[in-house]
Amino acid sequence: MSPALALAISLGLGLLIGLERGWRQRSEHDGGRIAGIRTFGFLGLGGGLCGLAAISLSIWVAVIGMAAIAGAILLAHRARLSEPDDNVSATNAIVSILTALLGMLATTGYAREAMISGGAIALVLSMRDQLHSWLQTLSEKDIRAAAQYGAITLVALPLLPDKAMGPYDALNPRMLWLVVVFVTGLSFAGYWAAKRYGESRGTILASAIGATYSSTAVTLELARRLRKSEEDSATLNAAIAAATAMMPIRVLVLCAVILPSALWHFAAGIGPAILFSLLYALYIVRKAAHRDAGAGVNPQRNPFDFWPAVAFAALIAVLIVLARWTLDQFGSHGATVIIGITGLYDVDAAVIATANLPPGTVANNHIGMLLSLPILANSLVKAIMVLALGGFRRGVMAGLPLWIGAVLIAAGMVFLV
Repeated sequence: MSPALALAISLGLGLLIGLERGWRQRSEHDGGRIAGIRTFGFLGLGGGLCGLAAISLSIWVAVIGMAAIAGAILLAHRARLSEPDDNVSATNAIVSILTALLGMLATTGYAREAMISGGAIALVLSMRDQLHSWLQTLSEKDIRAAAQYGAITLVALPLLPDKAMGPYDALNPRMLWLVVVFVTGLSFAGYWAAKRYGESRGTILASAIGATYSSTAVTLELARRLRKSEEDSATLNAAIAAATAMMPIRVLVLCAVILPSALWHFAAGIGPAILFSLLYALYIVRKAAHRDAGAGVNPQRNPFDFWPAVAFAALIAVLIVLARWTLDQFGSHGATVIIGITGLYDVDAAVIATANLPPGTVANNHIGMLLSLPILANSLVKAIMVLALGGFRRGVMAGLPLWIGAVLIAAGMVFLV
């Protein structure tokens, strides 16, 4: 990248951040605004010049220049503290220093990183009111859960070894911990979505949120309520359709994370089922929209389900070793049986076990078929349980998306053979 273009990026980043800062402080009294759009533009440009000086002259020229910029910013902030009003924040001083640093990054070979960081800073600054409003809704339990999730994601995960070990060299500690991160993250996301929109949106919204964690549990709970005459069957049917649509989408996302090489084959196999589930869910949800949404499935739960996630990761480890042993003893057909049986209980576990088969064991198109198998098995089991729990008269209509989805998945598997 040419020095002129790098300097232009430095200036542009300063102007972008300065646009938000200038607008935010547009109502400040004369002399109250320390820095606006022009000043931030100059800060970005000044940092860029320091970066060029470090490359062309000496690193000490850049150090002196950045120290002078930081000193000027801190002196201006100190002068602002002496103002009689209390509308003073350290944000402006911190962002000013960051802007100069981003300018220097852009001219020292890290222009992409500087642009990403500058966009992120501008976004966070523009969300001040939303973030402050959101903080007012948090409880001590929410803060503790967020800190715990940050610890397992940002502290524990990088420390774990990323290498094969254990029986058959089948276990990767970092991958297994990533399962814990993924499962707790899904639960966390569902909890926050429920907290954001509230339970007043009713059964349909709560079911869609709950299905991001366990579509099986949600579907069986709704099916149990179908037998109660006071429950609105149209609303429950719509909720089951929403949960049904979420499950293959969730598994598709999981495949994109852990086995991207087979994503397109997998998507081709279950794509028709996903499309039908979404369209059917939209249709039946609109049909039920004029009815009373009911009390809904209670989405309130522990926002950080750590130990269930650890147990799930342990189950994954057992299944991976079992699949490797079956593969060693009986070949790929034995692993297919194990994965299909696992899908009766938990689709995610079966998909992760499939992803951990040795490379080259199964062709990508056959992996797509293998990944579809647990979804098919799980859909059939849920359809049968809806009939059993909800009764034949109500269960037939409620289980319709599951039956049709299973047929479409089976057709997709035949296509992949």
